[in-house]
Parts: sequence; structure tokens; C-alpha cells
Amino acid sequence: MSILQDSQKRTERAALLYNAPSWLIEELRKPRRIENIKVQAMTKRGEETFTGAVVHDVNPYTIGIPHPYKGGIRYKAYSSEEDMIETLLVLARDMTYKHGLYRLPFGGAKGCMNLDVSRFSQAELKYITQGLVLEMVGANILDPDIFVPGPDYGTNAETMKWMYFFYGKLNRNLHRPNPAAVVTGKPVEFDGFPGRDDATARGGLIVYDALVKSGKALPKMAIQGFGNVGANLFKLLSSPDFQVSGAVVAVADVSSGIYNPKGLTYDDIAKYYLENRSFAGYKEGDNIKPEEIITAGEYDTFFTAAQEGLLNKENASKLKTKRIEELGNAAITEDADQIFEDKGIEVFPDIFANAGGVIVSSFEWRKNRGDIAHDVDLYELETWGHNELAEILKMCAKEVSNVKRKFKTSLRIAAHIVALQRLEFLMQRKKD
Repeated sequence: MSILQDSQKRTERAALLYNAPSWLIEELRKPRRIENIKVQAMTKRGEETFTGAVVHDVNPYTIGIPHPYKGGIRYKAYSSEEDMIETLLVLARDMTYKHGLYRLPFGGAKGCMNLDVSRFSQAELKYITQGLVLEMVGANILDPDIFVPGPDYGTNAETMKWMYFFYGKLNRNLHRPNPAAVVTGKPVEFDGFPGRDDATARGGLIVYDALVKSGKALPKMAIQGFGNVGANLFKLLSSPDFQVSGAVVAVADVSSGIYNPKGLTYDDIAKYYLENRSFAGYKEGDNIKPEEIITAGEYDTFFTAAQEGLLNKENASKLKTKRIEELGNAAITEDADQIFEDKGIEVFPDIFANAGGVIVSSFEWRKNRGDIAHDVDLYELETWGHNELAEILKMCAKEVSNVKRKFKTSLRIAAHIVALQRLEFLMQRKKD
């Protein structure tokens, strides 16, 4: 099945199990808007044209009052426009479900520029980003009350800063209110929110802690992916000040990996990776290929913090672990889900486990619509954010667990049921 078919199948299973009304399924059949984007920017090769798209999925609120669409902007190369759009449709729908699941005031969205960031300098990426902002403003899809992007695959806080600054320049003529709220995931010193950088990893571990009973032995863990989420996950698991700990015995990025059954040291790994941009040649463990992290050892928990479809029917049966936490979007296919279910491996699904980033982004968006905090308030703000994030995640974990027991289903389908029920409630209220 394709990634889109996987998404539709999961929605159908959840809707059938809790007997969702037919009008809700009809509302969810199509996104509200697909906007194709074409950007021209100067690079070292001369003027180049880049294509992309933004998908606004479903918004159960009335737009502009304010309840914008919310989702990441990614910079990633796809083999075709059709492949890119299909992926965006799935990821935008997942955002709709996350917002419903965690009761965030947004509709789901996702955007992409179809490019390989490794081919461009920071200056070139800045020009491309400015062109993207110009096109989105011209199409009336970028605004604090319409669509609020955040960082995603291939983008980061610096990308969000570029978007914010260029939107600010354009806003000298537009005069739209709350320009700081146009994007989230900005650097703290440029109206961002403290704690946003590690929020997805932190949130995943809070969900893990809410569902897993700790034993006396330190659990063995593997991390597939070493971008923002994977690296912060390793860092938090190694911190004596964080409530969840584990022995990370394997880690891999897109091109390399390392395995040591006795455990890996975060500080050493992070230093080596920063210097080499690879795990290749690291001496304190066995060098492995990225795909070999699945078969390198036996784990208590396997964290997948990479891109779509990495756990699939070809490799799922080879993975030996008690549980999997899906911190990468759509990282597990429907076929793999079935294999894991048959093997008794519990999966903490993406819409449930990786929402920490968008939850903290909602804090940033709210802050940007009000007073800008002074530096002396940042520690207090970060502490509040950590506590608020934990409360939201724990409340949802309890709700999803109850639904799982009630319907005798998986955590994934239970999370979909909770999200669908919330969307049904909001859409029905909008009709009244």
C-alpha cells in the first residue's frame, strides 16, 4: 500500500470501530486547499526555479478568528510532484489529528519545497526561503490567522527566522497584526519559545513515561535518526536531570550507524558527530549500515525518529524489541503495524507520540499574539512550558489508554478514535 492508502486505512478502521457519522467521513475525504508554489531564486548556478506545495487539510474551526492552519514546512527532494503531494496530504491529515487529539486551536497543514538542502549554501537557502515567503503571501496563505508554519525535515529555527524577518519587511506595507506569530520554532532571541528545540523528543519521552512501567534494569534503546529529534532524544535519555533514562546501544543516521551492547556515551557521540557529520569511524562500538540498526541487537525500546516508511513489511519481522515509539512522521507502514501487532510489539504511534513540537509551538504562537517576554522571564517561561507540556501529554495518554481498553484495539487506532471524536464535536458545533 502507498503512504496515502495507509493513512486512509487507519482512518477507516477507527471510524468503523466507534461508528463515526457518515457526514464526518465525507468532510474528511478531501483537503480544503492544495496550493502549488513556484519560486525563483539566485544560486551559484544562476537563477533557478524551485517548485513546492502547501496543503491545508481540514480545519474544524472558523478560519481567522483566530484558528489558523498549522504544520511544518519541509525542504526535501521528491522524485515527482505526485509523490510530494501524496506525502503532504498524509502529513497534513496527521497534523489535523494531532490538533484534535491534543485540543490545539488549529487545522492541519503541511508544506514543502522540493529540493535537496545539501546542494545549497546557507545564503542560497535564505534566498529560496524569502522567495517562498513572497509566493505564500501573494497567494494569501501565509498569515498568523491563516497558515502558521514551523520547522520540519530539512528546515530549522534559522529557516523560521528568515521567514519571520522577510514577512516583517513585507508587513511594513501589509500592516497585518501579530507578525511575530506568522511562524513558530524561531530562535528564542527572535521571539521564539524556550524549550521548543527539544520539545518533540521531550514530549515523546513524557508519553513513554506515562505508558511504560520502569523496571530495575536500565532499558536498552535504539534511535533510528539523528536529526533534531534523535539527537535530543539521546541527550535527554543521558541527562541525570530528566525523569526517563535508558542505555542507548545503537544509533543511526541516513548514511551510518554505531552499535555497542554495553551502551553509548552521548557526549562522546555528539562531539564526534559534530566534527565528522557521520558515525563512520567511531571507535567505541561496531560501525553498522543505517538499515542494520534493525537487526544489530535486541532492544527494550526502538525509537524511529527519521522519515516516512522506514519500518515496513520488508524489515518489520526482523526487529527484536518490546515496543516502538514512532517519533518520525508516518515512519511505520500499515503492513509493518500488522506484523508488530502479531508479534506483540506495542507501537506508540506518531500522532500520539510526536506532538510535543506542535504543542510547544502553540505556546509560542499564543505568546507572539500577546506580550513579548523579557530575557529575565525566559527561565520561568521555559519551566512553565515544560510543566504545561507534561500535563497535556499525560492527560491525553490517559484518554487514549482508556479508549484502547474500551475498544480492545491498538494505541494507533485508539488515538485516531479520540482525534475523530474531537473533530466530530467541533464540526458539529460549527454547523449548529
